[in-house]
Amino acid sequence: MRKQGGEFSIFLKAAFFMLSLVLILGFLASMKSGVSMFNREVMSVLSTIFIISLCILGVMTLAILIAAISGGSKDTPVSNRSTLIKDNTLRYEKKDENGRKKKVSFSIANIDEYLSKYSELYVVRNARLYKSDKKAKANANTLMVSLDNGKTMSMRQLNNSDPELYNEICALLDRIKDKDSIDLSFRMRKYAAEEDLILAGRKSAKELKDLSKRIKNKEIRERINTLCGQIYEFEDNVIDHADRVRKLYDHYLPMLEDIVENYITMEGHDAKIVNISDSRSRLSDTLTLLSGAFASLEKGEQSEDLDQLDADVQKVNALLEKSEK
Repeated sequence: MRKQGGEFSIFLKAAFFMLSLVLILGFLASMKSGVSMFNREVMSVLSTIFIISLCILGVMTLAILIAAISGGSKDTPVSNRSTLIKDNTLRYEKKDENGRKKKVSFSIANIDEYLSKYSELYVVRNARLYKSDKKAKANANTLMVSLDNGKTMSMRQLNNSDPELYNEICALLDRIKDKDSIDLSFRMRKYAAEEDLILAGRKSAKELKDLSKRIKNKEIRERINTLCGQIYEFEDNVIDHADRVRKLYDHYLPMLEDIVENYITMEGHDAKIVNISDSRSRLSDTLTLLSGAFASLEKGEQSEDLDQLDADVQKVNALLEKSEK
């Protein structure tokens, strides 16, 4: 629940202001009329004015508190995450493979310009951005997000309720901060598709890295971690080879997870040396092929390497069929 100390402090300050105002008015009236402000009748009138003002102030404060509490509990739990509220600027957290975080502020002037003309802008995970008021400057409060589950909230609220999605959207907007707003919609669809692929790859890399912690063989464990590093850093040519990358992410990485899990099971049951050796060989060959595939895609412009990738994935398929027999 939202802390209420701030509202109570405001109430006390307002009460002190009202008391000071009543006393000042009473003093001025006393000087003008010649009647002492400490006269019983005058004091009675002043105290009545002060009490009535205090009651009105109390009712208004209570109404604000009720609205804040009920509004916060409907859609978005309030957290301690801070959001920069500045026109045409957003701030988010960047995190590298090792989990180190840093806050980055960037301009959304082009997003503001675009949303002042058009109704919405498509971003990642089927979310769409729009401004609560087309004439207002875009910031964390006025930039709204329409999610694919039907919910709508400001970017500030999204930062509280789903910081991961908030950071994904900000990272995408940061990437196109210097792009002209004229063709922004086309660029965003292209970049959003690319970003979705990158995030899918990183999710698979994390799952593989978690799996590798259960592997006893140090060499295999290190090779998996090396491949995960390649996947995590692979960004530059994702969209240029989207079909090949999607095949790697949707089919071959899950296949690799299956092989790793089978190998872990064999290690755990102290299987025969021959069986473990065969399984380790298949796993090693698969890691070699996939690592080479990502290396080929990173080079991008070398068509012979990309042609080799198609041949390599056929070998991976053969290895999978062999492991299922």
